[in-house]
Amino acid sequence: MAEDDRADRLLAVMVDRLVEAGLVKRRGRQRTDSTHILAAVRRLDRLELVGETLRAALEELTGADEEWVSGLVTDEWARRYGRAVRYDRLPKETQERERYALTVGEDGIRLLRAVLEPDAPARLRTLPQVEVLRQVWVQQYWQNEEGSLGWRGPKQTRDRQSRRQSPRRSTSAAAAAGSPDPATARVRWSSVEIVSPHDPQARFSHKPGKAEWVGYKDHQTESCDTGLPNVIVHVATTPAPSRTSTPWSSEVHRER
Repeated sequence: MAEDDRADRLLAVMVDRLVEAGLVKRRGRQRTDSTHILAAVRRLDRLELVGETLRAALEELTGADEEWVSGLVTDEWARRYGRAVRYDRLPKETQERERYALTVGEDGIRLLRAVLEPDAPARLRTLPQVEVLRQVWVQQYWQNEEGSLGWRGPKQTRDRQSRRQSPRRSTSAAAAAGSPDPATARVRWSSVEIVSPHDPQARFSHKPGKAEWVGYKDHQTESCDTGLPNVIVHVATTPAPSRTSTPWSSEVHRER
């Protein structure tokens, strides 16, 4: 039952035994609450993210085929990505930061194109950090009408994926199609945006006025029938912005 990190099977056996003993009702009352789980990664701003993503990809490629990477890396790349990318070593002025972001973007495009060349070792294309690099570049960069690489704008703070189907007071075409307008080329929602190459499944989330974090969300469902013990009957770990419902009972009482 403990194979493949499936400790949930042990919980399922325990709940079945408690049902047989009459301590838990199969369709009884339940309540679900959640708490945040921090990912074991440093929180990065967007400029750190793209630089560190490219550095992590180069590091993994070097471990897989150092000779191939040596023919691609320049002295400038070695200076730019030779150590962990940190905010205190990055440009401070807005225009300089934008230039740096585009420089890193062009370097990443060059690396991705090199990996996809027919004469490149096929195994390099399947490396996890190469795939993370591809996804981060899709999320953080775009091509403008002239075909040049562009740095996406920040997310719109009032935009939420859950609001997409809600009626809007505005009658503009952009509002009718959903916000943000694709032409604005903004960063994707937190539910899909990779925030660290060292844990690409972790996501940013926040509870207004309470907490904000990078990581996951832990949902625990507890039985709460009168006269019976309160028992945790279901546990689910999801990306931080996600929500889950109790799959075990049709009569759910939620505590806020």
